[in-house]
Amino acid sequence: MLKEAMEWISEKTGNVIEFDLNGEKYTNREIYKVEKARRKELTVTTLTGLVDYIKSAFDGKEEYIVSVLSHHKVAVESKLNANKRREFVIVSNAQLPAVNLNSFMDLEQFNIQLQSVFVPSDERAKVLSLIGNIRAENVMQTGDNGISQQVEVKRGVASKAKEEVPNPVYLKPFRTFTEISQPESAFVLRLREGGSMGLQAALYEADGGAWKNQAILSIKEYLEEELKEQQNRITILA
Repeated sequence: MLKEAMEWISEKTGNVIEFDLNGEKYTNREIYKVEKARRKELTVTTLTGLVDYIKSAFDGKEEYIVSVLSHHKVAVESKLNANKRREFVIVSNAQLPAVNLNSFMDLEQFNIQLQSVFVPSDERAKVLSLIGNIRAENVMQTGDNGISQQVEVKRGVASKAKEEVPNPVYLKPFRTFTEISQPESAFVLRLREGGSMGLQAALYEADGGAWKNQAILSIKEYLEEELKEQQNRITILA
């Protein structure tokens, strides 16, 4: 056992011998390249923080690649180092509110969500008015297509009327960095009878995720404008 241990130590710590065999180079044991130390990236939650870091040249005027990785994440990477690897210098992850989409909720929760995590607009006001004035507890299906809906709403103090549920509706939830305009997208507004829960409402995404591409391009445009004086040392990718 001692002999085997000594042989193992000798093998691992002995000199490396390099030799040629049939025109190929070999060594007497496996060796590993010592890689250059890598920095730990900074993290922020806004585009402003990322821009301020680049403008400050706090760690020197390096050349960077600024990658818009998604509608809520942007990363700044270094040039290739001696090991042909890039380092993350600073990463910004947007802090986004929870937006409940593609599932039903009671009208009170739906109303609160529209007011708290959607950008004010005429379309939002129209939906809020409809939801706030629903009179009856039943939803009527209308039209020949089988998907149109109608509800009874209040009109004045005592009168009431039937009103079509608008579809699609174009709204702007807070889904990306607040420094840019929130992308508007189409939603299908649906109402249903929820039994003891009363009426329920839901918004279903209806643009196939195109809003994400719009947000990414808006982030790129924002960064290009804010960092135009740094364009000689940054490359923005989206």
